[in-house]
Amino acid sequence: MKQSSKWLRAFNVFLSSILALLGYTSCGESSVEYGTPYAKYEIKGKVTDKENKNAVSGARVIVKALNRDLRPLSSYFTDTVYTDKEGNYIYQNEDAMSENYQVVCEDPSNTYQSDSTRIKMEPEGGEGWYQGSDSRTVDFELDKKKP
Repeated sequence: MKQSSKWLRAFNVFLSSILALLGYTSCGESSVEYGTPYAKYEIKGKVTDKENKNAVSGARVIVKALNRDLRPLSSYFTDTVYTDKEGNYIYQNEDAMSENYQVVCEDPSNTYQSDSTRIKMEPEGGEGWYQGSDSRTVDFELDKKKP
C-alpha cells in the first residue's frame, strides 16, 4: 500500500510538471488559427507641416483595423508607431485579418491638429489561406493649431 502511494505521488508530480510546461508554452502570442485567411500588410508614409513642409518628428500614427461596417475592431487590432527625425513611419503586420484600416496621425506635443484617413488593402499573390501582401503609402500634412 505504501509503495503504491509513493508511485501515485510521483505520477502526480510528473503529470503536474507536464501540464505546467504545456501551459507556459501556450501563453505566447500565436499566429492566426488554421482555416483563417491572413495577409501581410505594410503602411508607410511621411508626416510634414502643411505650412512649411518640414518633417514632424515624434508624431504618433495609430493604425486601427476596421470591420466590414467600417467600425473599429477591438483594441487588440490597434497598433501605434512614431515618426523618425525625417517624419517617416512604417507599420507592418504579418497576421492581418482585416482589409480596412483607419490611420490616425496625432502630435503628442499638441502643436498640430490631428488628421486621419481610411484605406482599403487589396492583397495580391496569395495562395491557400494566405491572401497575399499589400503596401500603401499614407502621407499626412498637418495644420498648426490655432491659438
